[in-house]
Amino acid sequence: MRIYYSVVDAFPAYRVDLAELFGVELSKLGLQTDWFMRSGEAVQIGQAHSYAGQRVRLAPALRGWPGPIRRLAYWLADAWGLIAQWRNPPDALQCRDKFLTSVLALWIARLLRRPFFYWCSYPFPEHAALMAERASGPKRTLLHLKAKLQHWLLYRYICPRAAHVFVQSEQMKQDMADYGVPPANMTAVPMGVPAALGASVLPAETKVKANRFIYLGSLGRIRRLETLIDAFALVSSALPDAELLFVGDGDVPSERPALEAYAARLGLENSVRFTGFLPMQDAWALAATAHVCVSPVYPDRAMRAASPTKLIEYMALGRPVVCNDHPEQSQVIADSGAGVCVPWSAEAFAAAMIRLATDSELAARCAKLGPAWVRANRSYPIIAKQVWTVYQRLLNAV
Repeated sequence: MRIYYSVVDAFPAYRVDLAELFGVELSKLGLQTDWFMRSGEAVQIGQAHSYAGQRVRLAPALRGWPGPIRRLAYWLADAWGLIAQWRNPPDALQCRDKFLTSVLALWIARLLRRPFFYWCSYPFPEHAALMAERASGPKRTLLHLKAKLQHWLLYRYICPRAAHVFVQSEQMKQDMADYGVPPANMTAVPMGVPAALGASVLPAETKVKANRFIYLGSLGRIRRLETLIDAFALVSSALPDAELLFVGDGDVPSERPALEAYAARLGLENSVRFTGFLPMQDAWALAATAHVCVSPVYPDRAMRAASPTKLIEYMALGRPVVCNDHPEQSQVIADSGAGVCVPWSAEAFAAAMIRLATDSELAARCAKLGPAWVRANRSYPIIAKQVWTVYQRLLNAV
């Protein structure tokens, strides 16, 4: 079974639902993926490369060229990659988080008499609408127009015409069903972790550091991480030796410095540290030293549909978790018992963080429950089998 998969990520893709799910586990089951990715290097359009032992086309980077030209070159390379499939048609075409490319892919799939699948990892129309609400002037108007256009393209044109839509969570599936996408044509594929995550990143000398709290992930403005810093200010009053580590970086360059400045204004510059982006293995190894890990995910219209990877990573590493009420997080904690789920507020976060840091029996119980639940429910071998079954059903029905 072979699919052509066009993704927005740069080569080599590092997101686990690409690298681990498609690059490793689905490949073991018999799925061959031909990729299209962005490139960090200047390469010729159509030049062949390899990713996880699979073929990949790379768009030219065109460093130093004006932005509009780079974007046009990227789109033309993406479009040509789809058009070129007529020479040796795959069993299916698939796009991830793309709009105009998906419209073209729908037409080409129809000409080739192949199914088109859409993979929706994030509700970008809702994100654009939220950004518009926070903007002003012409930018606000442009973002509103962007949100409306993306909403129509994704929910009114692309998804209803796709043979199947893979979504991030059950909440996203419900949201999209409310927009008119048939539920029977959607499959929720939540985030997971590699099967050997715990064993592979925990050296024998790994030690938990008392009163160390760690957040692992994006520092994007939409995540409202100032609330976590406010919570830590309360924690540090009760636990003077406490430290909070942010392991990750902003989606744009200004976001991490803004959080650093916010922590400094609260007098926390010596106890709140920002590591910046780290290789995944290093980030996991650092998270394994946390006394308590935190997963704040503000449940607005965009983030309520998320499937937070960090929550599953913490649990796989055997760390007790504090998270907030959120469709998927609430369900995972209720099912696993691996942490404490609280309402979204600095006070609620702080109380739970202090509780887990000072109640060793509760923390040990939460830490013990996480790895087994993840192995049974959210390891990528398990998720891959579920996705593989869907692909087999869909392609055998063609």
